[in-house]
Amino acid sequence: MQTTKSTQIQTPAKRYDVVIVGSGAAGGMAAWNLTRQGVSVLVLDAGQKFNRGGFWSHVRPWEARQRSRKGQRPPQFLLSKEEQPYLTPNEQDFDLWRVWGRGGKTNIWGRVSLRYSEANFQEPARDGHEIPWPIHYSDIAPYYDKVEDLIGVCGEGNDSEFLPGSKFLLPAPAPRCGEQLLRKAAKGIGIEIGSTRRAVLTKEHHGKAPCHYCGACGKGCDVSAFFNSTDYLLEPAAMTGKLQIRDNAVVSHVTVNDRGLADGVHFFDRNTGQAEEVKARIVVMAASCVDSTRILLNSKSNRHPNGIGNSSDVIGRYLCEQVRFHIYGFVPELMGKKAQNDDGIGGEHIYMPRWAGQSKSRKYLRGYGSQFWNTGAQTGVSYAKSLPGFGKGFKENVKRHYPALVAMHPYGEVLPYADNRITLDATRKDKWGIPVPVIDYKIKENERAMIQDMYDTTLEILSAAKAEVLPYERGWIDRLGSAIHEHGTCRMGADKKRSALNAYNQSHDVKNLFVVDGSSFTTASEKNPTLTILALAWRATDHLAAEMKKGNV
Repeated sequence: MQTTKSTQIQTPAKRYDVVIVGSGAAGGMAAWNLTRQGVSVLVLDAGQKFNRGGFWSHVRPWEARQRSRKGQRPPQFLLSKEEQPYLTPNEQDFDLWRVWGRGGKTNIWGRVSLRYSEANFQEPARDGHEIPWPIHYSDIAPYYDKVEDLIGVCGEGNDSEFLPGSKFLLPAPAPRCGEQLLRKAAKGIGIEIGSTRRAVLTKEHHGKAPCHYCGACGKGCDVSAFFNSTDYLLEPAAMTGKLQIRDNAVVSHVTVNDRGLADGVHFFDRNTGQAEEVKARIVVMAASCVDSTRILLNSKSNRHPNGIGNSSDVIGRYLCEQVRFHIYGFVPELMGKKAQNDDGIGGEHIYMPRWAGQSKSRKYLRGYGSQFWNTGAQTGVSYAKSLPGFGKGFKENVKRHYPALVAMHPYGEVLPYADNRITLDATRKDKWGIPVPVIDYKIKENERAMIQDMYDTTLEILSAAKAEVLPYERGWIDRLGSAIHEHGTCRMGADKKRSALNAYNQSHDVKNLFVVDGSSFTTASEKNPTLTILALAWRATDHLAAEMKKGNV
């Protein structure tokens, strides 16, 4: 195995039904669903539980500066690259966000909760680029229903070709003034902008208190008013008596028996470096795309020389997510108006779904939608750097612009390409001796053509709103990876030669290995993935529990 600190491995006597690697959206859902069906589960998390009482959710910027001067720090959600490095070839740029700790990125996620459509699942079959998903919308729709009811998703349930409707949504937050103006302007040119769908409680739901609109969701929610895996999944699972959680467990590889089946995992204690192994009947990978892929590729043996479950050489390939950029402007109708409290649910209250009009004259495959965070009178005033003036006049100018700020952040789908991939560097290892991941990821002509259309549409909407657009560089995109929606490196598919998993997230090669995080996605779509990760993990673990009862795994 590709490790160096396993000379004295501790192996607990207990053998679990299922060991789950990761405790975020995927791992939390898998643990919750399996334990309520009587399955004994061990969750391994590379971090530990975050103290909700220590969140800086209601700490204002000036208070934060005072605390920092005293040496105080808010919870450090993001894993440092110094502790866990990753590489990119030829000085490529890739922005990888990792959270090691219970709940993973659900502690600070954007909460955008969108259903994939039949077009998203089956578009590859129509346009001919790569493989379609091995499922249809009808397969996952009942699980979308159940997830929305469980976690609480607010918004309007309007149905469209690229964004299926829903009957299970909480009341939508009212659009801000700037958002209303953008929606009106877009409708005037034939583009429908609807309510956002976010995993935020706008009323009491299943005993949890509603959001109080402090707008500081990115700092962690100290009242549990938005979905996070710890409060909504792991703690209820623990109450069944069937769940154990091991913190600070940095998994290096999946172990196998002499038949080539998974029989547990090898890990290191994050604090002591002690090597340990745990045995289980089933292994479920849910460590998020990059880390699950890293672990699977590092799980080499005589039976799996290319990494466990990788006879197709698919694992690590077809990395895909979205491209995005940001354009800001000021709408004249709100210039100099009284500033409103626009904090809201943190982020945008509206969303522009992909629409059918993109297919009429486009010179690219797939499509894009748009988000609108930072619109209105909120804490960020970085726009002031682009305004002229000095002294009192400058301050008055900033204040006059403050209520009028609008923003658009379009997201466009990146196609899956075999050479966009994650590999391991055997010569560069972390402090536990685990090879670090190498992320080789580029966009191609299809995405470049889409980006031009994204700019055209964004500017058309802002022009229709008569917005004064802040300076921008046409064609500029945010750092690759910054969408934080990595997919595709352990993809599902009907063809075993072109995919790693079947329609239930089960390895084609190793029947007792399941992968339920975003790496299992066949395509990225233009949408945020968490709702679909939750639905797929619920569906996969329903199948797993049934197969366990039958004795098939």
